[in-house]
Amino acid sequence: MNHPIFLNKKSISVYFGLWILIAGIHFSIFYFFYGFPIEISMADSLTFNILFCIIGILMWYIVRYSIPDKTNRTNIFINHLTFLALILVIWNGLPYLFLNSLFGSFKPYRELLNISIPYRLISGTLFYALLGMAYYLIIYYSDLQEKVKTESRLRELLKESELNMLKSQINPHFLFNSLNSISSLTITNPEKARDMVIKLSDFLRYSVSTNISRFTTFQNELANIKRYLEIEKVRFGEKLQFEFILEGPCKDHKIPLMLLQPLFENAIKHGVYESTEQVKIEMDCKYIPGYLEIIIWNDFDPNAHARKGTGLGLKNIRERLRLLYKTDTLLRTSVEGTKFFVFLSLPNIEIKETID
Repeated sequence: MNHPIFLNKKSISVYFGLWILIAGIHFSIFYFFYGFPIEISMADSLTFNILFCIIGILMWYIVRYSIPDKTNRTNIFINHLTFLALILVIWNGLPYLFLNSLFGSFKPYRELLNISIPYRLISGTLFYALLGMAYYLIIYYSDLQEKVKTESRLRELLKESELNMLKSQINPHFLFNSLNSISSLTITNPEKARDMVIKLSDFLRYSVSTNISRFTTFQNELANIKRYLEIEKVRFGEKLQFEFILEGPCKDHKIPLMLLQPLFENAIKHGVYESTEQVKIEMDCKYIPGYLEIIIWNDFDPNAHARKGTGLGLKNIRERLRLLYKTDTLLRTSVEGTKFFVFLSLPNIEIKETID
């Protein structure tokens, strides 16, 4: 840690301004109260106060290497007591010899020099204690600020780690099924297989090569969802239908990257897979002041044997929303007859970093 007095112009001004004030009071007492000549009053004030001003700067190094957390408290007390004694000897001895040689012939001042020694010792001890406490407070405040910054950085790293862990839990079956579909199409419909490879490549590039903690526009996320559904439609054909309804300026709203894909994946897994009828997945998006309201719903067969899942899809989304928005109230689900609904309310926050 650098010397606190010389950190900036303000700290320099405060320190030397205080000593100028003390020197002014010192001079006033000698000149106006005791009635000493101006040259004696000025010399006494400047000699003692300039010397302790310099000592006060050097005291930082004594305090800096006498931290209670790092040094035995008894040793700290002995160190400070030793330095205090040395400082008092220097602070009283040198000015006494210097001033006595200059103004010793002036008896009233010589007598004052002698009788003021105890008072100067007391004031020197007080200066030492005040400066020492000020330095310790500066050190503790600096350490506290450093701990706050470190803890903040650790929280950010933890948050990033948690988000990356959530990303690694995205269902890999989609990739396996898509590759199997491509494999079959290379024989029956090579052109369609080529188109599916391109769409799958674009989808994976969007989802894998970016940081899940970042944000993108709703328009970018929607384009990726369409790629995902078109890939799945190759497998399910006309059994899978989808429709998007957008109201107002939804497209430019910032939302977490890859937030919607697990919801559509769930809709296909629990709706399309299990149904023998045509299943339609719909999404309604509208912008209200401060929020983007998204509703996703799909048909499902309540009598079909439900596929056993891990429940990671909705759990991951809730956890991501909690980490990114610091609230647990942005996602809810409901069932109405043969339809499953997912409701999202995403606050409009300023995001500096987005994916184009």
